[in-house]
Amino acid sequence: MPRGGALRRTRGPIPSKKRRRRSTRLPPAGSARGRSSRMADFGEPGTSGDISTEDRTTPLSAVGVGVAVLAVVLLGINLRLVFGSASSMLVEIRGTYQLGSGSAALLTTGPVLCLGVFALAATRAIRRWTVPAVLTGCLVLVLIGTVLRGLPWWLALVGGTLIAGVGIAVANVLGPVLIRLLFPHRIGLMTGLFTALISASAGIASGATPLLDARFLHNWRVTLALWAVPAVFAVAAMALVAWRRRRFVPIATSPASAGPRWQSDVLRSPVAWAITGFMGLQSLLAYSMIAWLPTIYRDRGLTAENAGLLLTALSISSIATALTVPILAARLRSQSVLAVAAAGLSVAGLTGVVAGGVGGAVGWAILLGLGQGAQLSLALTLMNLRARTAATATSLSAMAQSVGYLVAATGPLLSGALHSATGSWTATLAALLVLMIPLSVCGWIAGRDSTPGDRAESARTA
Repeated sequence: MPRGGALRRTRGPIPSKKRRRRSTRLPPAGSARGRSSRMADFGEPGTSGDISTEDRTTPLSAVGVGVAVLAVVLLGINLRLVFGSASSMLVEIRGTYQLGSGSAALLTTGPVLCLGVFALAATRAIRRWTVPAVLTGCLVLVLIGTVLRGLPWWLALVGGTLIAGVGIAVANVLGPVLIRLLFPHRIGLMTGLFTALISASAGIASGATPLLDARFLHNWRVTLALWAVPAVFAVAAMALVAWRRRRFVPIATSPASAGPRWQSDVLRSPVAWAITGFMGLQSLLAYSMIAWLPTIYRDRGLTAENAGLLLTALSISSIATALTVPILAARLRSQSVLAVAAAGLSVAGLTGVVAGGVGGAVGWAILLGLGQGAQLSLALTLMNLRARTAATATSLSAMAQSVGYLVAATGPLLSGALHSATGSWTATLAALLVLMIPLSVCGWIAGRDSTPGDRAESARTA
């Protein structure tokens, strides 16, 4: 056959049965493609893992970018307002209903328990509905629960808090997945922004709630219900994301996600369990501080406004590390040193709260905030960096947050019980200091450059 004919034949179309399938997995976090400056579409095919089954992309308009960023921002803001607003008014709530420290802790422990119990619902929900649609429903629950807290009954206060906690539980799991889905090439940056807003919202609510109550509203119930306003905007923004991306499909309809809800590779992975331990212990410290730091310093003589501002200082300082640590973590092969350094910041802050007086309270709160911002943002970033696909990221996020928050829920409750038993906050703070040792160990293991399934893959190829 003439050579020219051969050349013309090789330029013809490849038979369909031999065409290479387009990969639906995200590139590794450190790859050149993973560091691309291009911002993907809402669930861009070929980069969004198992969530999208589209076979072609559409450009993301400026409006689309704005809607996506706004949705992530408002989601992050609304995930901790319930916690911070209640903790700063615990003294007034205890006085109104004649509650002890243990009973009052139900308002801070209950939502954290919801975070653990209902986190597993996320994996089931996204098999039936799209991720933005599920998050819209979660924010509706937060809105309803926050409004109920303004009613003049103890059961309405507790019930509204728990309803909001259910919505926050599922949204916590799907927040990192949404970021991976909307911004697969900006995971570090957007996770940092998302985490910073989560951290800041608790402090803003804690500091602003006493001020609003004392200077304007003079009714703690109305003040707590007022925090439903941000939830209204969040529902609207997330609903717009869900509407703009009607072509999203639930994970269950994707052939690539036909595996079990809980992937066995994740359950058997030491790295996955290390991330879970790191997430749980850092959350235990964070929620213990959110619940009791204002009360600790009110017992030492600070006013309600000044004590609430300490939590604001903690949360605002956490923004610095929450924004920078994910970006740095995404550029490193191993994040173990980052995890241990973050734990060291918390150790320094806790030591100061134990040994220092009221005069240095702001400095110790800032150190605690820097540590907590670094720990939370690193935990959320690791859930994406250690996952090969979006489906694995969902399972890893659900596992880490379900088990982790069940561990964290014991923090405010046991802290309050230990204070009631000893009459002092020293024993509580000392116990939290001891927990920084296993936190560091879990962080070191979680930071290693490996993913769930590496061992199983090695065994299959051996």
